[in-house]
Amino acid sequence: MKYLILTFFAASFFIFGCSKEENNSQQQQNQQKVQNQNQNDESDNPADTNLTPEEKFSSSIQVDFLDDSDDDDLAAFLENEIYKMGASYNGAAVIEITPSTWLVSFEKSGNVKNYILQKYVDFKTNEYYFSFKETTLTNADVVSRTKPKKQAEE
Repeated sequence: MKYLILTFFAASFFIFGCSKEENNSQQQQNQQKVQNQNQNDESDNPADTNLTPEEKFSSSIQVDFLDDSDDDDLAAFLENEIYKMGASYNGAAVIEITPSTWLVSFEKSGNVKNYILQKYVDFKTNEYYFSFKETTLTNADVVSRTKPKKQAEE
């Protein structure tokens, strides 16, 4: 009976010791994976650091202002037209009014100029083009508009 109890305790210590080593080994492997992943995240996309100022501008607008918009035509217009036009201003803001219409604001020394940017499709070629016109609309006009709420069915 003594030998049985001693054998049981010895087996318990052996199993406990092995599982502890496995846990330590597993923790070390997990830490190594996290470190490798962090290094990969930092160097994953070197193209991000090689963007032109125009590309950085359009990317910032699409990500930060337009909820991660992936409209390539809009990006090209922002890079080729809006960025150039905004060179004499301190900053710019873009608010989406509809999926094909945006309010573009330029600010300099507290003065703001607003423009409506609208995307069209050409009937003959099915290619997109933009219209860009100054407007009297302001950010407050666009933001204060509330979308009609769906009426609850009675």
